[in-house]
Amino acid sequence: MVDVIQGHREMVLMMPRKYKKKLGAYGKRNYNPQYLERALNAVRQKKYSMRRASEFYGVPYTTLNHHFHNRHPLQYGGQPVLDRECENLLLNALQTCAEWGFPLKPINIREIVQQFLNKRGITERRFQDNLPGEGWFNGFMARHPELTIKMAENTKRVRAAVTYESIEEYFRNLRDAMKDVPPQNCVNYDETNFVDNPGAAKVVMKKGSKHAYRTLDTSKTSITVMFAIAGNGARLPPYVVYRAKHIYEGWTEGGLEGAIYNRSIRGWFDSELFEDWFRRVAIPYFRKLEGPKLLIGDNLKSHLTIDVIQECEKNDIKFVLLPPNSTHMLQPLDVAYFRPLKGAWRKTLEEWKLKNKGVIPKTVFPTLLKKAVESLGDREGDNARAGFKACGIVPFNPEVVLKKIKTVDNASESSMTQVLVEHLHQLKTGPNEAPKRGKNADFNQGKENKRPKGRKRQISISDEDEEFIDLEALETEQENLEINEDDYEIGNCSTDQESEISRQPDTLILGDFVITKYSTNKNHRFYISKILEISETEMVVSTLRKNPSTKSVFFTFPNVVDESVINKTQIVRKVNSTQIKRGRHFFNLKEEEELTLQ
Repeated sequence: MVDVIQGHREMVLMMPRKYKKKLGAYGKRNYNPQYLERALNAVRQKKYSMRRASEFYGVPYTTLNHHFHNRHPLQYGGQPVLDRECENLLLNALQTCAEWGFPLKPINIREIVQQFLNKRGITERRFQDNLPGEGWFNGFMARHPELTIKMAENTKRVRAAVTYESIEEYFRNLRDAMKDVPPQNCVNYDETNFVDNPGAAKVVMKKGSKHAYRTLDTSKTSITVMFAIAGNGARLPPYVVYRAKHIYEGWTEGGLEGAIYNRSIRGWFDSELFEDWFRRVAIPYFRKLEGPKLLIGDNLKSHLTIDVIQECEKNDIKFVLLPPNSTHMLQPLDVAYFRPLKGAWRKTLEEWKLKNKGVIPKTVFPTLLKKAVESLGDREGDNARAGFKACGIVPFNPEVVLKKIKTVDNASESSMTQVLVEHLHQLKTGPNEAPKRGKNADFNQGKENKRPKGRKRQISISDEDEEFIDLEALETEQENLEINEDDYEIGNCSTDQESEISRQPDTLILGDFVITKYSTNKNHRFYISKILEISETEMVVSTLRKNPSTKSVFFTFPNVVDESVINKTQIVRKVNSTQIKRGRHFFNLKEEEELTLQ
């Protein structure tokens, strides 16, 4: 019995990754599937008899007869997890995403299938946690030869690096998408947070006072709201997302007309919530309108699902995704709508805080949001139209944006002009040289760090000057100082690796693996984590554990899921997975990193 099991294991290990069907005897297929379809069409159109079509196209008569009478709908062997109809839906969705300039990675495709199965309550025993493996992906690509894998060119997601060419390409795509689209059919959407803090305010104090305080109960909590505006100034009903496990009726009363309320564990928008917003807000608005429609928004992966893409095709809706880190120039909501709305929110919140204690109850938030929006009056529509105009969308005028980032190719060749151009370019994009790393300080145990001999103690602030120090200004300057992550470096990063560290966290996407830093009172601990969710300032990650072996170090997910919410400042750098084998993850790490990681 032991020999049989051992032989079975050896046979499994010898099985290839990519299987090749052998043609020939034992009922193997010796014909081209396209010829079978042609033969069936010829018989259905009565061009040939079944016997004549079998001889002409080289398809066995019994096979043709079975397919004609639908007696053999399935192929021999194991069946795919997704039927032909579902795979065609996935195929169309992938092609549509590529046409929108948003191609997906293999891991993203596997995660979409996982969401598809989870949403329909299907548990596939061949997949771990319903996530397809690489074998399924290889089979999917083999079944659909019209798809191929190509290397995508990465673009740094830094706002200062938004180039003239990328904006010009965006407007070329926008011109094609906006053909015959009236202003009311052009909608821009974006989510924003309403914080429980009215912010600072100017107050009158006694001259010479160092600090100015006022008694207001504030907190760091926030509520996410999805807004959408049209090119004619109309506002679609807002979509409010509370951070809670359940939602109660009192949280939905007294708000704006048509507003929709929902909840999520993190309080963020995910693919499920965005799909719900799309069905309950965007689709009802577009169905009242005639002609082609256009939806403009950011390029977050959580905003695209197969069902959303299908609904877009059914209702003649086109997606236009903004270039990375360009919302401050190209998104009407960010350019002209959100700022006056947030000002009205702070004013409304301050009035409530002066009369009430504690943080804002969720039962009060709908009323306060309604008051803040309605306080704008006619300015709300004017701000929306001004946003579309300033972004060059309605009316279509790319020059409004392009003139802000004009190239300097036509500048004068004089030496003074060259110096001025180089100086302005450096102020915009920063120096070209790589940042210098500080040396690790060597603190010998038991010894005290003393001043060099002959050097006098310096007193930076005298007792007489203490009265005139602006402590609030000093604190503000300290908050604005850039924190150098190299203070807690793990080994030495190469120039290529420096582009992936946390100073550019926007380059990270769902499914990426990163080195995360967790600080304690005494030291710092480093782990490898997988990104599950991304917001503006935080991320949800799942942490792996190191398993040293005799040959190499690999990492695995623990039996008890270890998920946590971290700030983007806790990310040291991105790491690339070199191999995933039976749940074991291997990464391209340096020796110092392997020793430091937990």
